[in-house]
Amino acid sequence: MNNLNNNFNKINNMNKNNNIIELNNYKNENLKLKEQIKKLEQENHKLNNELLKANQMIINIQQKEINYNNQINDLKNKLKDKEIEINNLTNKISSDGNLKKYVDYNKIMVVHFISGDGRINQGIKCLKTDTFAEVEEKLYQIYDEYRETNNIFLANGNIVKRFKKMSENNIKNGDKIQLQNSEFV
Repeated sequence: MNNLNNNFNKINNMNKNNNIIELNNYKNENLKLKEQIKKLEQENHKLNNELLKANQMIINIQQKEINYNNQINDLKNKLKDKEIEINNLTNKISSDGNLKKYVDYNKIMVVHFISGDGRINQGIKCLKTDTFAEVEEKLYQIYDEYRETNNIFLANGNIVKRFKKMSENNIKNGDKIQLQNSEFV
């Protein structure tokens, strides 16, 4: 019985040793798993921070894109408004039938009309491309009484041809044009 008891104690001790070894193995494995969990939690935390930063960047980019699109839409609306304004002004000009001719300021010249009776001494603005008849009409708008008379005009010693352009009559800026009433010549 002693022997049996010894055997039993030996077996019991062996079981205890095996249990202790097994328990130590579980403890070591548990520590390793805890370390892995801690590393994974740190990595998860790091990835979450990176994800938050990436999401914030995406939100910022989307906000900039929204702002950019809003600016584009505003500019498109302003462009449409300006096109409407241009069309309205074009229609107004067309409907008025009052299209004025705009010219370069430097192309304007002045000729001086002088009458033989001394009653006319007047500068008239014109262009070298105007016909003399157009310039003569400007003079008659000021001195209407001369419209009913038969007039001859002399410039630089030559008789002016009414339906030729100022340049074709060799009339230049500052030239004097003498009005002669043919009834008195």
